[in-house]
Amino acid sequence: MSVQPQKPAGVDEEDAFSLPALITGGASIPRNVFLEMCRDYLSHLQEELLGLDKPSDFTGRRFVNSYSKIVDAVVGMVFFRALEENHLPAEKAEIAVLALGGYGREELAPYSDVDILFLCKRKTRQVKRVATIFIQLMWDVGFELGHSVESLVESESVLARHPDTKTALLESRWICGSQRIAREICKQISRIRRKDREEFLIRKVKDARTRHRKYDNSYQLVEPNVKLSPGGLRDYQTLGWLGMVAKRNAGFSALRNKGLLLPGEEKALNQAYDFLLKVRVVLHTATRSKQDQLTVRMQKTIAEQLGYGSRGDHLGVELFMKDYYTNTRTIFRITEDILEDLQFGSASDILLGRKKVVRDGNKLNVRIDRRKLRSDPLYVFNHQKQVGLKLDRAVKRRLAAVLESDLTGRREIARMRKRFAELFRNGKNNSLILHAMHETGFLGQVIPEYNFLSCLKRYDLYHHYTVDEHSFKVVRNLELLIRTSGARLTPFGRLYFEIPDKQVLFLAALLHDVGKIEGRGHARKGAVIARKILTRIFLKPEQIDAVCYLIEHHLLMSHFSQRRDPTDIGTLEAFCSKVKNRTNLKYLCLLTYADLKATSPVVWTEWKRNLVWALYLKAHQYMAKKEKRPEAFYKARKRDILKTFPPGAQREKALEHLDLLPGRYLLTMRPSQVKAHLRLVDRLEEEKAVVVAKKRRHSTEITFCTPDKPFRLSQLCGVLTMNDLNILHAHAFTRKDGKVIDVFHVEDLIEGASLGEERVESVREDLLSVLRGPGDIRYRVNAHVEKWKRRRDASIPVPLKVEIENDLSGDFTIIDIFAPDAPGLLFKITYALSSEGLVIYRARISTEANRAIDAFYVHGRDGGKVTRASKLRRIRTRLEKEIA
Repeated sequence: MSVQPQKPAGVDEEDAFSLPALITGGASIPRNVFLEMCRDYLSHLQEELLGLDKPSDFTGRRFVNSYSKIVDAVVGMVFFRALEENHLPAEKAEIAVLALGGYGREELAPYSDVDILFLCKRKTRQVKRVATIFIQLMWDVGFELGHSVESLVESESVLARHPDTKTALLESRWICGSQRIAREICKQISRIRRKDREEFLIRKVKDARTRHRKYDNSYQLVEPNVKLSPGGLRDYQTLGWLGMVAKRNAGFSALRNKGLLLPGEEKALNQAYDFLLKVRVVLHTATRSKQDQLTVRMQKTIAEQLGYGSRGDHLGVELFMKDYYTNTRTIFRITEDILEDLQFGSASDILLGRKKVVRDGNKLNVRIDRRKLRSDPLYVFNHQKQVGLKLDRAVKRRLAAVLESDLTGRREIARMRKRFAELFRNGKNNSLILHAMHETGFLGQVIPEYNFLSCLKRYDLYHHYTVDEHSFKVVRNLELLIRTSGARLTPFGRLYFEIPDKQVLFLAALLHDVGKIEGRGHARKGAVIARKILTRIFLKPEQIDAVCYLIEHHLLMSHFSQRRDPTDIGTLEAFCSKVKNRTNLKYLCLLTYADLKATSPVVWTEWKRNLVWALYLKAHQYMAKKEKRPEAFYKARKRDILKTFPPGAQREKALEHLDLLPGRYLLTMRPSQVKAHLRLVDRLEEEKAVVVAKKRRHSTEITFCTPDKPFRLSQLCGVLTMNDLNILHAHAFTRKDGKVIDVFHVEDLIEGASLGEERVESVREDLLSVLRGPGDIRYRVNAHVEKWKRRRDASIPVPLKVEIENDLSGDFTIIDIFAPDAPGLLFKITYALSSEGLVIYRARISTEANRAIDAFYVHGRDGGKVTRASKLRRIRTRLEKEIA
C-alpha cells in the first residue's frame, strides 16, 4: 500500500504547488524539471512558514511540524519517481520509507539532516536500484540525507548492534510505501524495547551526564549549542526518551504518572522547547547551514530577526539572550531534578515497574505550614541554612505556590524583608539558600530588582555567567574561604577572619552588580539602588554606608592592580586615598578576589591573584606607616636590598647600581633579581645584548640588557611577537649610564605554557639580528602577524579607545589603551609612543577575553609629564591610526 503526499496544514491552497500533477506526470517529466519543481515547492513553502515579517506569529513547533510535512510530500514525490524510473508499480513494491530521529518526531529545522530508513522485505537488485535512485534524487533536491537501506531479515540484528539506531527507530514514522512492512518493523522495535529497557535508560542517563560535564554543567554558556548544551533541545528529548522506557509513545505522561514530572513543569518545558526550536529555525535560515552553535556574532543577528530591540541601556541582543537563558534554565533544572530522582540510573525500577519516585533523603523535605509562613516567611530557608541541604523539588513548588497565594500582603512582605538580612550574619550555606530563594520567587519578593537581573548577561566574551548566577558564585567563593583552616588557610582566608562584619561583606557580594539593571556605569548606579534595597530590609545605617561604599568601589582594586603601577608612589597614594582605611582595604580585597574568580573559569589566574595581593600588601604597608614621603620608602627598601650583599666591594657595586636606577626599581625588584641584573650589566661589556630567561610558576620571565637607543622597547616587543609570545607584564628601566634592563613576563601564545631553552635561544638570535641588521623591524613583525589574521575567529567587535591621565601620578603621564586583542598589538603601541618622542617606563598588560586593556607610564624626552594639549591630541591620533 502506498501514500499520496498531501499539502501540509497551514499552507494556502492558492500558494501551494499541485503535488498530484507532479506525480501523475511520472517519468515523462524530465528529471531536471522534476528536481527544479521539487526545489521550488520546498523553498516557497519554507519562506511562507517562516513569516519573519511577523515574529510574534512565528512559533518553533508550528514551523518544524509543518516543514516536516512539506518534506514528507517531497519524499513521497521522490519515492514514486524512483519507482517509476525502475518501472516498478507502487502496489507491488514491498518497500517502506520511514522517517527517523528529529524527522521522525516532525521537528525538522531548515537545514537539519533528513534521516530516512529505506526498508524492504528482501534486498533484490530492483530494490537496490530504486534505493540508489531515491537517494540520488534526494541529494539533488538539496537535502543533507542520513540514510540506510535494510531488509526485515537484517533489521533486528542491526537494532541489536546499534543503540543509536534503536533510539532513532523508537520515534520512527511511516512516510510512504508499504504499511505492512512498516508494521513489521514496529513489532521488532516493540520486542527489543521491552527486552532492553533498563540498558536503554542507563545509557540515556549516562549520555546526558557526559554531555553536561562537557559543557561544565552550565546552561549559560557564552556561545551555547542550541541542541546539545545543558538545557538545550537534547535535554528535552532525553526526558521524552526516559518516558518511553515506561511505555512507548508515553513520553511526558509516563513521567507525570511516576511522580517524576510535577504539576506545571510539563507546560514550562513545552514553552521553553518551543522557544529553542524557534531560535534553531532562525539560526539555520540566517546561516544557510546546519549550524546549532549560537555564536556571539549570530546572537545579534538572531535577536534582530526575532524582533528584539534595545530597551534603555540594554541592547536587543542582551534581552534576547536573557530569554534564551531563562528557557534553557527551565529545561536544565527539570532535567537535573529528574536524573537525581532516578538516582542517575540506579533507581530504574521507577520507570520499569509500578513503583513511584521516593523523595531523596539527601534533600530537605519539610512540611509547609501556611500559618507559620505568614508569621515567619523565611523559616524554611533558616532551617535549610542550618542543615545545608538542597530543597526537595516538591517543597520548592509548594513554597512558590504559597508565595503567590498567601505572602503578597504588605505585612508579610515587610516581615520577609526584615528577616532577610539575618540570614547573612555568617558564611554558612549562603549561596545554597540564595539559589533556593531565587528558584521559589522569594528573593524577587524581598528584592524585586533581582527579577530583572535573572538570566541577564552583558554582550561580551568576558563575563561567562548571567548577573544573578555570577553574584551567587561570588557569595560561594567567599564561603569557600572558611572551608580550610590552620596552615592550609590562604592569605584571602586569613583576611576573611579579620573583617569585623561578615553581613556587610555578603550583602555587598549579593548586590555588587545590581546596577546592571540600568546598564553602563553599574558600580555607581548600583550603590544608589542598593541603598534603597538595604533601607527596605531594615539594615543599620552604618552597615548601609559600608555596603554601598563597597558596591560603588568594587572595581577599584581590580582596576589598580591590573592597569596601574603600585610601585609609583603617586599611584599608591591615589589608591589609598580612595580606600580610606585598612578595614575597607580588607573588604575590597576579598570582594575583588571573589568577583574576579566568579567572572569565568579562565579569568582568575595565579598572575591576577599575585597582582591583587601585591597591591593589598603595598597599600596596607603604606597605610600602616602613615608615611607620605616617597623618599622614606625608597631608603628603607634600598637598605633591605643592600643587606643581602656581603660588605665591601659587592655591596658598593650594588649601591652604585641602585643609585643609577629610578626609585620604583627598588620597590619592584627582589634582591635575587638585582643580583642577576648586575651580572647582566657585566656581560654587556663584551656582548651586544644579553637575554636570560627564568621559569616562574605560571609564566617565563625574560630579561633583556642592552644599550639604550630610541625604539628599544618596541624592538623588544617586536622580537617577542615574532616568537609567538604573549606578553603578560613588562617593566622597563634605564640606568643613568644608558644601559637598559627590561623585564617581561611571557607565555606561549598558542599553548600558554612556559618556554624551553630552544625558544629562548630563538628570541636571543632574533634580537641580535634586529640590532645588527638593516631594515625596518615593522615589516618583519607585520609579515608575522599576517598569518594570525587568517586564524582569528569572528567575534564581538571591540571599540578602540585611548584615555590619557595626568592627575594620578606625580612623575608620569598614564596612557590607557582599550583595543581588540591581537598579536603584535603591543609592538604597534610602543612603536607609536616612541615615534612621538615618549620614554616608556612601565607597561601594565591585561586582557578581558578578546579585549586588550594596556596602560603605559610615560614622560617626554625632557623627563617631565606630557601636558601640552596639542601634543596629547597628536599622541591620541597617532595611536588610533597605528592600532587601526
